[in-house]
Amino acid sequence: MKHGLSSSKILLIGIGNEFREDDGLGLYICRHDKIGRLQNLVIKENSGDGMTMMDAWKDEGTVVLIDAVRSGRAAGTIFHFDLLKDPLPPDLFNISTHNIGIPDCIILSEKLGLLPEKLIFYGVEGKNFGHGKKLSPVVKTAADILIDQIFADCESGNFRGLKV
Repeated sequence: MKHGLSSSKILLIGIGNEFREDDGLGLYICRHDKIGRLQNLVIKENSGDGMTMMDAWKDEGTVVLIDAVRSGRAAGTIFHFDLLKDPLPPDLFNISTHNIGIPDCIILSEKLGLLPEKLIFYGVEGKNFGHGKKLSPVVKTAADILIDQIFADCESGNFRGLKV
């Protein structure tokens, strides 16, 4: 982990595929007007390429990841983790369309000394991962709640979790 390299900017990485329905969650949130109004953000979109994600976060202070998950929980369930402190539930990423998933990126980054100072995850349990560009209604509702929370957390710098 690199210390002393952080700036006041927060790197927000939206992960997903906009053509796979709920898998587009991370991109939907990154592209939302409210998120775009935050002055302290650098926003990057990622299709699930773990190596690109690791390269983006390697010299950062605070990094926020947003992704849809498939764990078998109720669609629309919202997740929040401090990935450097909280153990991820082993079933959170049961099925992933990404070539190297978030858990593997964390392990590899730790071994290579490439972790950011703070790594926060926000996710929503998806319902539909078929072909299409729209989020399912339950996931869109959760995404809109998450947008408000991410906005507040990024504005304050206090990633305390959800007040749902």
